[in-house]
Amino acid sequence: MYTIPASVLGLTVSGDLGGVTIYTDRYGQKTVYPFSPPKEPASPAQIRLRERFRQAHLAWRSLTAADKRNLEIAVNLASLCMTGQNVYISACLTNRAASLATLAAQTGIPLPPVAAIFPA
Repeated sequence: MYTIPASVLGLTVSGDLGGVTIYTDRYGQKTVYPFSPPKEPASPAQIRLRERFRQAHLAWRSLTAADKRNLEIAVNLASLCMTGQNVYISACLTNRAASLATLAAQTGIPLPPVAAIFPA
């Protein structure tokens, strides 16, 4: 696994391209590693988990810009090693509204309610 600047590629990409998988890390660096397709089809449990994650991500995308900004501010004030998006999606996936309520109480920043994601 190695990191290359996006400017080397001449464009901003992520996902699978040719024989490699590319993603942007939290510091804005592109990380590239050889593509390795799955050896077996997804199991029913994997399909359910992927759908739950998709629903949590859709909940994040439906938040207002102000809600997203408040989550990022709260995460920075609390010195958490994750982004506001990570915190919100995690709270949705684990159905832990109390986690966001605690973060809001500790930082004094109003945070959006946690979306109800169907159980695993």
